[in-house]
Amino acid sequence: MYRDIIHLINLSLKVSFNFAVFLNMEVGMDLKELEKVIDKYIDEIIEFRRDIHSHPELSGNEKRTSEKVIEKLKKLPIDLISNVNGYGIIGNLKGNSNKKTILLRGDMDALPINEVNDLPFISKNKNIMHACGHDMHTSILLGTAYVLSYFKDKLDGNVKFMFQPSEEASPIGGSKGMIAEGLLENPKVDEAYALHVFEVPTGSIAIKPGVATSRSDRIDIEIFGKSSHASLPAEGRDAIVVAGNIITSIQTIISRNMPPNQTAVITIGKITGGSRYNVLADYVKLEGTVRTFSTENADMIKERLQKIVEDIASAYGCSAKLNYQNGYDFVYNDPDLSEAAIKSLNEILGRENVLVQSNPLPAGEDFSFITKKVPSVFMWLGTESDFNKGKCTLHSPEFIADETSLKIGITTFCKLVFDRLN
Repeated sequence: MYRDIIHLINLSLKVSFNFAVFLNMEVGMDLKELEKVIDKYIDEIIEFRRDIHSHPELSGNEKRTSEKVIEKLKKLPIDLISNVNGYGIIGNLKGNSNKKTILLRGDMDALPINEVNDLPFISKNKNIMHACGHDMHTSILLGTAYVLSYFKDKLDGNVKFMFQPSEEASPIGGSKGMIAEGLLENPKVDEAYALHVFEVPTGSIAIKPGVATSRSDRIDIEIFGKSSHASLPAEGRDAIVVAGNIITSIQTIISRNMPPNQTAVITIGKITGGSRYNVLADYVKLEGTVRTFSTENADMIKERLQKIVEDIASAYGCSAKLNYQNGYDFVYNDPDLSEAAIKSLNEILGRENVLVQSNPLPAGEDFSFITKKVPSVFMWLGTESDFNKGKCTLHSPEFIADETSLKIGITTFCKLVFDRLN
């Protein structure tokens, strides 16, 4: 999820979002009442968002964030289950029937990044920052819980709110543990929705039917050689030379094993090895990631990596070990639900502001494990405006989200729930 993948979405739109434009449309719900209820709570939601933004917590450590969410949810007619897979929370809102249950997801964890923004609510925790917008997601989900609780008696079904820990803890992630602890049962979930802030204009939503994100795997390669003095290389076995050849060779896996109309990424992001400038390194470790959009290509790359790593090391008189960790699977957006969501959102955002992506993004996302269990839709929520232009790149120490998108995210969730239940 970086700036170099933005070209996959049409960013030529200049979007401004104004609820009043849509108030007189016949869309099956009273938008004027919806806006009134959202406006009743939005200042509290903004205050909540700024609070958790200034107190970010890393994956598996979301204690304060979880406590703040529970404190708010206890005011609502929602049945709570806390400490799910760590600090996860499940909130069940019962409507006037049990015919369907819709799950909404918001993740809570932050990243080990030091924030450098000039904001009154900048992170107070050194080297920890909400650089991926999870504070926005948590706040949008909380705001949605407030609004849907107000409309509780008008809901022909149930809503399950998933406040998730450890989304950034790849390859394990937090959603798998919550699923294992009963997230999708009691009541049984029929459909699931999630959104993620992104560098598209505020007021817009982007949806990719079908495969929407990449599978995100991790690789560690250990190379074992033999030390010697740098002036006598024949007496040693240079693990750094082996590492260089492996790094170069693995790029041919894609260029020589995949058709031109398919894509994947193999990146080595970290190298450690060697002890001194005049000593041959006897050990090097490479760490990286593999991004693919099909299981078949992931399996092929894993097989080819194993062969290249072992054979190149052997050719130089060394040995090597590949540790390939299956990470987050690709997010799969149900085509029928995606079409229904696009239709619903066209009615409130305007057709020009609902962007239908032609290509998936090479981003890892553990909502993918939910999409494998129930029909789901994952959406990108626009959060770029003149306010934060140039500072909207995810995982950047300068990342700033446009708070206007809080209201749009709440409206999006509420509209989808109303349309799908009623």
